[in-house]
Amino acid sequence: MNEIPGHVLPTYSEEAREDTLFHYTTANGLLGILRNKEIWSTAYYCANDESELSVGKGVLTPLFRSKTHGMIRAAHPQVCTFSKRGVDIQHYADQFEQMIVGHALSLLCVYITCFCKPISKEDFTHGLLSQWRGYGVDGGYALQFSRKKLEAAVERVYKIDGLNYDLLDVYYTSDNPLKVEVLKHSHAYTSAFLNYLDELENFDFNKTTMQSPIANLPGGPLESLLNFLVYTKNQHFVEERECRLSLVEPVSSEIGGLSVDYFNRNGLIVPFTKTPSSSFNVLECIEWIIIGPGPRIGARFNSITQMVRKMGLKIKVRPSHIPFSRV
Repeated sequence: MNEIPGHVLPTYSEEAREDTLFHYTTANGLLGILRNKEIWSTAYYCANDESELSVGKGVLTPLFRSKTHGMIRAAHPQVCTFSKRGVDIQHYADQFEQMIVGHALSLLCVYITCFCKPISKEDFTHGLLSQWRGYGVDGGYALQFSRKKLEAAVERVYKIDGLNYDLLDVYYTSDNPLKVEVLKHSHAYTSAFLNYLDELENFDFNKTTMQSPIANLPGGPLESLLNFLVYTKNQHFVEERECRLSLVEPVSSEIGGLSVDYFNRNGLIVPFTKTPSSSFNVLECIEWIIIGPGPRIGARFNSITQMVRKMGLKIKVRPSHIPFSRV
């Protein structure tokens, strides 16, 4: 790699590593980000983890089961009412969490942009081999973002456009601090469950609809639950060491929010949103571009270096030294 003119490496420190977030992409992805000054966030259900938003499910069910067990022990009148109808009240307890999540995600969609955190000097300097394998079909590129600058951009876009982006680390076990935040709202969830039972008990079958189970869960309770689901992943993805930029947007175009566009990924039509370039300056958050291991790495380094200079960007460029060759 020493034969590449202008080839320098960043100075390593623990502080620099902790401030670094990598976003791996293809040549087309890199060009789109630099030209349009935006990054895309795709719908959660189009991620490469087919268990997306399901690993954290079950966190509330024990609350509802405990409540119904108490009602059974106390011979609560509703237990008898449902029993006469041939329904075990525990059935409602077992399905209520799924009902809450289902209703929320029928009205709201979570859009996600993925970043990886380096944990060693080698990762920091040259990128993560598993990511180069996944994203480096054309050699690949990694954009090195400053976490502090991204966090500042998140604050700015909220103040200007009212867009509530989150930038948080992903957890690979359901026992994590976000679960604690969810359970702080136990009373609100239990109250919503009891309201649901009351409505079922007195339901007029001539009516066509029931009140939404999330009607009494605005703000903190529902936000904490969605956060927990979005930032809890299957343990098999732990090597990605992911940090996510997420945004929850209404599904209906009538409610407003960011516009949604679509692209084709091998037959899957993927919904995505774009960061607003006027209030979310993506390019100011990028400090380096790493050229992924692959053919003609010297030519790719030169072309990216030229493009960055021509665009007047204060972004440095370096090649990855990982000796990976795709066969």
